[in-house]
Amino acid sequence: MLPTSLDKQLPEGVADLFFNDAARKRAVERTLAETFIRWGYSEIIPPMFEYYEALAAEAGPQLREEMYRFFDRDGRVLALRADFTIPIARIVGTKLFDRVMPLRFYAIGSVFRYAEPQAGMRREFTQAGIELIGANTAEGDAEAIALAMTALRALGLDDFRFTLGNAAYVQATLRDLALDAADLAALRETIRRKNAPALAQFLATRPLDAPQRDALAQLPMLWGNAEVLERAVCVNDAARAAVERLRAVVAQLTHLGLQDMVTLDLAEDRGMAYYTGILFEGFAQGLGFAVVSGGRYDNLIAHFGPPLPAVGFAIGVERVMMLQRARASIAPAVIAQAYDARVATARACGQVVEVDVMNRADDALRVYARVRGAREIWWRDGRVEKLG
Repeated sequence: MLPTSLDKQLPEGVADLFFNDAARKRAVERTLAETFIRWGYSEIIPPMFEYYEALAAEAGPQLREEMYRFFDRDGRVLALRADFTIPIARIVGTKLFDRVMPLRFYAIGSVFRYAEPQAGMRREFTQAGIELIGANTAEGDAEAIALAMTALRALGLDDFRFTLGNAAYVQATLRDLALDAADLAALRETIRRKNAPALAQFLATRPLDAPQRDALAQLPMLWGNAEVLERAVCVNDAARAAVERLRAVVAQLTHLGLQDMVTLDLAEDRGMAYYTGILFEGFAQGLGFAVVSGGRYDNLIAHFGPPLPAVGFAIGVERVMMLQRARASIAPAVIAQAYDARVATARACGQVVEVDVMNRADDALRVYARVRGAREIWWRDGRVEKLG
């Protein structure tokens, strides 16, 4: 057995991509970029690493804990980007805040988190997403959701469903409870997981007024279609405003014909710590976790400059590839024994044709074509052989 050597291995959580996997990844990225551009979004490219202090801004304890940190030669703490939203907020807050609004940006690239690798998300993984900055409107929220749906469809993923909530509703409902940080975090997790017994136990031990008790007790059940907005108990003006914002977003999505792809969930409060308004996740059949997630973050840019509202989302490229792997192939349609006019014409029409440059014997070429997943062999004498 050969001895293991670190110079021949990869760290946990990263991967080499080649052949079809590399081609699929680039195809996904091209499709997403083209879709974002058609909606008026231009590319923005933040650096791979920045000062840790900047990237940790409003990131929340979990994301800060997952950042890859290191020192430069002057002893300053740097970090690899863990998402695109915070770097883009820095760029806008320091360099672009005086431009005509709204700004529309998209970004595609690697992000890094020191977390346990899971299906479709390693420690280095690829995000593709957009940020719509300067529009604090239901129309802006609906655009982000509609564009996320359009992007999934462009990738051939039609069987999806989105959940839509509003972080502001949960925040407003819990705002006046006299809880320390640990108890508040536990309560939010109980609500998010719809743990009715744990929530009942909490309510039994707290001196709450009737509206607070009713609002908390019903939160796990506030999911479904737009009807749930009529049942939401609002304990203050902020909660009422959050419900009305959801109502307006649903109206916009209905106008776009997308309401049937959305399930409301007013207990939803997951995601980045910087979310202040609507938040959403998109799930596709065949994958047990979200392929796209996003939300509104109206306070983040103010950390770097003048306050500006914003909303955005990110699509997990590796998760898209997991879904596509069983549905499509970028293997060559044809293996040609030699280059000829047929090859040139087929390639000009967009067909994938690979020419054998190894001068294989006939049987060896058949074996190779099947390994590559080709549908046909084009022989030098003009024959076409179909492969089963």
